[in-house]
Amino acid sequence: MTAVARAHILRFALLLAVVVILNFLLPRLLPGSPLSGATGDATVAFLPAAAQAEMRRTYGTDRPLSAQFVAYLGGLRRGDLGRSLATHRPVTDMIGERLPWTFALVGSAVALSAVLGAALGTAAAWRPYSAAARFLGPLVIGVGALPEFLVAMGLIVFLGIALRLFPVGGATTPFLVVSDLRGWLVAARDLLWHAALPATTLVIGLAPAFFLLSRNALVAVLGEPFLLTARGKGLGEHRILWHAWRNALPPLVTLLGLRLAVVVTGAALVERIFAYPGMGMLLFEAVARRDYSVLQGIFLTASVVMLAVNLMLDLLAFVLDPRTRRTP
Repeated sequence: MTAVARAHILRFALLLAVVVILNFLLPRLLPGSPLSGATGDATVAFLPAAAQAEMRRTYGTDRPLSAQFVAYLGGLRRGDLGRSLATHRPVTDMIGERLPWTFALVGSAVALSAVLGAALGTAAAWRPYSAAARFLGPLVIGVGALPEFLVAMGLIVFLGIALRLFPVGGATTPFLVVSDLRGWLVAARDLLWHAALPATTLVIGLAPAFFLLSRNALVAVLGEPFLLTARGKGLGEHRILWHAWRNALPPLVTLLGLRLAVVVTGAALVERIFAYPGMGMLLFEAVARRDYSVLQGIFLTASVVMLAVNLMLDLLAFVLDPRTRRTP
């Protein structure tokens, strides 16, 4: 392992330690206590003293802060994020139920956005003075500038309500029975059917960034001397495009990773509009209930995913771009 890779891993470890400490302290620095935040100060005040003491003992808020932190670290080591103050369910189970839905929705939307944006950006960069390229840029940028909620409401009104092509909420059809292979195929089609509108909303919002980055990266590379030399030697256009993309790929990979890094909470608004049972909906529910245990688990999960993706991007850039292999 080189010094650069070791430096990236060390930074990841230090940032992870800071995230864990802040994730523990911030809810406890808010006015009141996490317990009173979930149930309401008046509710706790009217409980008998023995019941209040039992609740604080159950959730560990009666212990010193240092003892709570040690217990918190012990729970993290076991994969235990505590229990919801509103439902008393394990936070790990609640996040585990919602995270696959968000990964499936946002992951597919980011992948589609990257492919669509890169294809359109390649077309615009390859023939920059064509009528199609001049029309394509303003169109993609204009559509991408629309607010997510406006795009979502437009899709709901036209494709969901007026034409009734797609459902306007939820992730599955209620009471759908899966008993054989055909049932599984029907269930898969049902999942795609429900995810169509929220995924389209995300793609419309994400694709313009990939379009602009890929177009600008390719335009900068296409004028490089090595490609002019390749053309002069008679290399085919497809091979030239391949070599151009190899040099323009690192910034696109970085953007792809950064979009994936916010997969945990990046679709909160879209999931709320379409009642999609992902992490965004869980975040809204936890905020409405002031459920600090769930909020703490969501923020920790989001931070770990963000740090992990950034570490992978650093190591991938180390492989793709030799200039990043210099010792910092």
